[in-house]
Amino acid sequence: MAVMNRTFVLVSGAPGSGKSTLARTLAPALRMPLLAKDIIKESIWDALSPPTGDLDWSRRVGGAAMEVLWAVADLSSGAIIEANFRPHSDYERAKLAGLASHFVEVFCWCPPDIAQQRYAERSEGSDHHPAHVTPLLTAELLAEFDQPMKVGDLIELDTTLQVDTEKLAEDILDRLRQPSYLPEARVSDISPA
Repeated sequence: MAVMNRTFVLVSGAPGSGKSTLARTLAPALRMPLLAKDIIKESIWDALSPPTGDLDWSRRVGGAAMEVLWAVADLSSGAIIEANFRPHSDYERAKLAGLASHFVEVFCWCPPDIAQQRYAERSEGSDHHPAHVTPLLTAELLAEFDQPMKVGDLIELDTTLQVDTEKLAEDILDRLRQPSYLPEARVSDISPA
């Protein structure tokens, strides 16, 4: 059962959609802690030192990272949670439902070819972490993240446009101040700066 007085900002979207970049700028603007799946995954990977390039290990560590994220979020009074959430997963939907009664979801979106390009560039970058083994972002993988989770107030964000972080933070804070969560999600687009 969801805890009534906790509020979470969910930053969702496909790999390469700009979630991580946005979440890192939103955390200080909202003065909220950031729980990011990839940070947890990379930390677990570094601690275990699995074989380089091992896709099975990458998937297992990714699954463990999500379980750590759920556990830490459950112990917090609220946070920004950033990960590749799967909107068609009943398990992930149930995990989110158990965290809070009020979410604001920021769904990051960009055209598939842009997401694939960003993902490939990140895979080839000098700061690429070995925990992320999959070098290509396929259409099948992108289809797993084709829509928001729709667990609360929804803000859809086109990350090919410049984001006004302060305006976005104000919109999120306004929504978090609402006295109660309404089951019908409000949908709005944030225009570019």
